[in-house]
Amino acid sequence: MATEIGRKIKIAFVDDSLVQRTLMKIVLVNNETFDLRFNCSNGLELLKKLESTAELPDVCLADLNMPIMDGHEAALHIRDRFPSIKVFGYTTTDNVTELERFKANGALFIFSKTNLRMTLDEIKYWLDDDIRSPLSKG
Repeated sequence: MATEIGRKIKIAFVDDSLVQRTLMKIVLVNNETFDLRFNCSNGLELLKKLESTAELPDVCLADLNMPIMDGHEAALHIRDRFPSIKVFGYTTTDNVTELERFKANGALFIFSKTNLRMTLDEIKYWLDDDIRSPLSKG
């Protein structure tokens, strides 16, 4: 999926950490690549917003561990109900079983919560790459 010239990538971010959500807002405030459409505290909040919008985001960056609805369940719902949205994970865990489950539920790739700007650069790379599909990059 190559992005059109001049068109921003619409992104939904979901993380129970207020610090992470605030950081995302700060990083994307004048960003020329991404348009932050939704900044949610859990998967259920995101799903409600997705159901009520006319214009879906291109990408969802989701935390794995959240209350109410975690990243596993959110990714599964997005994969099944909104298949056009590319889901990426964002977590501090290194538990291989949890990471594999996240991918099985629809996350194309899972990023470590070490550098948000680098994560966004990587997502842009995934979406701009015309030669390989995102599924071949994992």
